[in-house]
Amino acid sequence: MQGKQLITNVTLVTPHMEENKDLLIDQERIVDIIDRGTSNNENWKIVDGKNNFLFPGMIDVLQHGFLNYMYGDAEKNCTVDNAKILPSVGVTGFLPATPCLPPEKTKQLLNSLSNDIDNAKEGARVLGIHSEGPCFALPGAHDPKNLRQPSVELAEELIDSTKGKLKAVTIAPEMNNSEIFIKKMKKENISVHLGHSSADPHDVPKFADWGVDAVTHMYDALPTYPPDDTGVHVLSLTDALIAESRISLGLICDGIHVHPQLVELLSHLPTDRVFLETDSVKGAGSPVPVKFEFFPGRWCTVEKGKASTYDGLLAGSSLTSIEALQNYLNFSKKSISQVAIAASLIPAKIIGMDKDIGSIEKNKLADFILLNKDSLEITATYIAGQPVFINE
Repeated sequence: MQGKQLITNVTLVTPHMEENKDLLIDQERIVDIIDRGTSNNENWKIVDGKNNFLFPGMIDVLQHGFLNYMYGDAEKNCTVDNAKILPSVGVTGFLPATPCLPPEKTKQLLNSLSNDIDNAKEGARVLGIHSEGPCFALPGAHDPKNLRQPSVELAEELIDSTKGKLKAVTIAPEMNNSEIFIKKMKKENISVHLGHSSADPHDVPKFADWGVDAVTHMYDALPTYPPDDTGVHVLSLTDALIAESRISLGLICDGIHVHPQLVELLSHLPTDRVFLETDSVKGAGSPVPVKFEFFPGRWCTVEKGKASTYDGLLAGSSLTSIEALQNYLNFSKKSISQVAIAASLIPAKIIGMDKDIGSIEKNKLADFILLNKDSLEITATYIAGQPVFINE
């Protein structure tokens, strides 16, 4: 473990602004941000940041797969291997996500995935598990046979099977018994996301009262109403979610799942309202198209720059976190500091880890990426103050 380091010749991307200052790291944490050239302490190892942006490591709270793995299959080394590769696309922390799993295999698969996470010791931090489903009103790309009704018993099954690693769950909160399911999750400090839902828009404040704190892939699998004959805009579920200040909105920022102008619309909300997530699947990050079976009989094709599809319909994405960052900056026309909040700080906050990760601030873990100021390509990724990826 490297001791004291001084990272200089960088522009720090903090939650408040971009600053031409130096970063002091002691062991694995940021211990200070100082004016450039003010430290002459010989104990500090000087690292030249080569005039890059120093951007907080990105945190992906909805990632179903990457390259050779789908996490729902719980193959051996699925998180072990991907944790080593994900820093190359700017990820320093992630939640492997599971789809609606077969009821008879849920415990086994979640237990195996949890065991695999225990072995992921290198690369990006595996921060827990996101169970996307199985309590959905609209299956979307998920297997309709695997949908289940919410209950305390199901909540306990998910919590116990993940060995306490469950950090987020997506649910359609209009389903019967959702309130008790959600409150059980919140009691365990698990983030609850609304998704795959056709809820009445007027019920959104009630869902926030219960503990719903985020939305999974905003605008996707959240239908709108057709216009009536009055000439008045019909309130939709997505309208109501935008209006509810207690709920943050997850965004697949590939320009396919959500139109760039809608991305720009969301970017005008307060900075704590929008966060980036990839919803990536097996084959994401591959330079060549990949075909895989999402569930028996449903084959998906994943190709860089395109959505994952089956029969022309969306089924996750091929998006990487660095692409999401670049797209959000382009579509939103916001500052790089505001983009960092969406890419890193809000995801960390949602899963209750923002005291340690998610931003370039004193006392936080030294997880960051160096970005070329012109191309916004990654030149290096650091975790706990150590370089884990260098773009040579």
